[in-house]
Amino acid sequence: MAWVENLLTAKQIEVALRKGIPTQLNDGGGLFFNVKEKNKGTWFMRGRLNGVAKRRVLGNEKMSLAEARALRNKEKQALKGGIDSVAERKTRMKRIEEEQRTFGMVSDEWMTFWKNDKDEKTVQSTIGRVNKHILPALGKRGYARLTFADLKAVCSPIAESGRREMASRVATIISQICRFAKMNGYHKYNIAEDLTTLFPKPKRDVNFEGFPAITDKEGVADMLRKLEKYIQAGRCSPYMSAALRLFPLLPLRATSMLTARWDDVNLDDGIWRIPAESMKGNIGQRKDFLIPLSAQASIILKELCDFRVNSWLFPSGGKTGHLGVEGVNCSLHRAGIPKGKMCVHGWRKVWGSLAREYGLPDKIVERGLAHSSGSAVEQAYNRAQYREVMHYAFQWWADVLDSLRDGKEIPRLSLASDMLFS
Repeated sequence: MAWVENLLTAKQIEVALRKGIPTQLNDGGGLFFNVKEKNKGTWFMRGRLNGVAKRRVLGNEKMSLAEARALRNKEKQALKGGIDSVAERKTRMKRIEEEQRTFGMVSDEWMTFWKNDKDEKTVQSTIGRVNKHILPALGKRGYARLTFADLKAVCSPIAESGRREMASRVATIISQICRFAKMNGYHKYNIAEDLTTLFPKPKRDVNFEGFPAITDKEGVADMLRKLEKYIQAGRCSPYMSAALRLFPLLPLRATSMLTARWDDVNLDDGIWRIPAESMKGNIGQRKDFLIPLSAQASIILKELCDFRVNSWLFPSGGKTGHLGVEGVNCSLHRAGIPKGKMCVHGWRKVWGSLAREYGLPDKIVERGLAHSSGSAVEQAYNRAQYREVMHYAFQWWADVLDSLRDGKEIPRLSLASDMLFS
């Protein structure tokens, strides 16, 4: 038996909306008007698709009775023909969304997710690689249309230019972005799978020694004399000259020293504090590193204080506001120290090599390099001895460098037994 249709009038709907009493009005033929509250309602219909009951929302109270009936008839015809208009609409909207989602949009989402537990230096270096190597080629392209070949084409030119390490890093970032996209349903597959296999990290030579460094006594003495001559000739700023003099005295990582602020230095107590966030290591496991200053280092810092212009210890006019590693390396080489043989980071090797050669115990050398040694309990109980023995070690080291530079006899190392680490 056919369903009775067109049971309602526009007046009935108007009155029901004005009263605002929640009710359901039946127009017949599967069409209903549901009053939610005063002047608020919804048109919907019921039907069957392949024997399965379906409910379709057609519109709100702004839709007229005639429009609702016309839309009901259209939906009934679609259901009768086996067409699921809602599913088709969702598929169409998903396809539009996928077409509009670019690799750059996915990259931004990934970066927000990824950077939460990363330090600022790592985040900035990764952003730099994404902006320089990845987004120019892929940023505006639809993610759903990308292929493995497109991703490979980003890394190949980098590797072919000889920068295999950078190609490996870029491939890793792309793989992480694509894995994130798969996890969030943006693509059925991880389209970057095996990309890192094509661009592995280059193997280190068995004789690889990291940063270049001149560590023999004659070479170190020559470098110190060249630096002093360069500085005395007034060829660099007070900030650069202070950095060039302090790097040999204090075996700090270059970025830890160059990002230092005046608040970190206590000249009265002779202590320089490197904040935990400037130290190397996993977030949450880093600690402040305290450096007892030698007399020579204190003099350099006191002289530098006369040129203080802001919070940075080594200010510059660059983007960061402070001296950079490359700038210090350039000054190092202008002083006559050969490029490829020595860099600012190499002073850590000078300390690690010569200090041991002259008899400084390994544990003290490692402490000077800010390397952790021993158990957590041992480190905690040795903290009281740390400052005293390191103050002695750094003062002795400063005297050693002065003696090398001036061609004098190396001062003897004399550590009292109660100063040594157990």
